[in-house]
Amino acid sequence: MKIMQHHMILNWTGRISGLLITAFFAAFFIGEGIPDILNGNGKELLEFIPFTILSLAGYLLAWRRPLWGGRLLIAGALLLAGYFIFRQDMVMALVYALPSGLTGLCFIAAANKELI
Repeated sequence: MKIMQHHMILNWTGRISGLLITAFFAAFFIGEGIPDILNGNGKELLEFIPFTILSLAGYLLAWRRPLWGGRLLIAGALLLAGYFIFRQDMVMALVYALPSGLTGLCFIAAANKELI
């Protein structure tokens, strides 16, 4: 019974934290990104969007398939980190990649009960 409790805690931790991360970045994109794009100042943001789509897809997939969703979240986190490291911005690499990576680890640990 204890393993089931750990499994559910990790699964819901991933779900809730993923929802908070997604909501935060969506609010940022809607509030600042769309107006910049409409004003012609959003070139850097448009380059950044494809890297975030993988993390978003991983989060959505993790609700049904935690293992595969967690893997996609981690892949998205690595791509985001690589994007910002390439741009020589280590702080942004951590800000964007760390939450997705940790959420992905929660989903993977919840899916693989033997890791708990």
